[in-house]
Amino acid sequence: MITLGIAGCGKNNTQNSETNDLKETEPTGMVVKDQEEERSDVINNVLVGNTKISFNNKSYDQLSNGNFTQETLWGAFQKKDNRDTYIQINAADKEQPIYGEINGYELEGVNWDQAEQVQYLGVQEEAIQSSKDNKAMMYKAKTGDIIFSVAMFGKKELTDEEILELKGLAKDIKIEYIDQAIGGEEW
Repeated sequence: MITLGIAGCGKNNTQNSETNDLKETEPTGMVVKDQEEERSDVINNVLVGNTKISFNNKSYDQLSNGNFTQETLWGAFQKKDNRDTYIQINAADKEQPIYGEINGYELEGVNWDQAEQVQYLGVQEEAIQSSKDNKAMMYKAKTGDIIFSVAMFGKKELTDEEILELKGLAKDIKIEYIDQAIGGEEW
């Protein structure tokens, strides 16, 4: 299990000065402007089960929440300039209860419409599925080792442009089975 933590370190500088050397017109403090740094989280080469998933979410590069292990992963991402739409990626290895036929694979809290079979990546099973209110769309797929999805959620109905963007994100996913990648024979 990968645990991410953020720690801050600070350095306290104390300055000894004689107060009688200061004139009343001299400043006694200084304002320092902090510059905000951009931070992006791009999912690339994540191992779930014995499958490496490479997912180019460069346009949705702001991680808002997530959990990444070798058994399961999920992450929600937004664009810096669009907080009305987000994507969510999910994956589970074949040992998880959710692994099975993709017809029964649906994200909770959404009233989903019928799934349509697609062939984007050429894996065992693939489908794309919209919500009945057209505010969500999900690409889902299964290999012999994992089941995974990438879904887009909007506060309003998804536009044609957003739907094409989701399909493009799904088609760019790279899947590579790595036999005995973790826990295999010792060298």
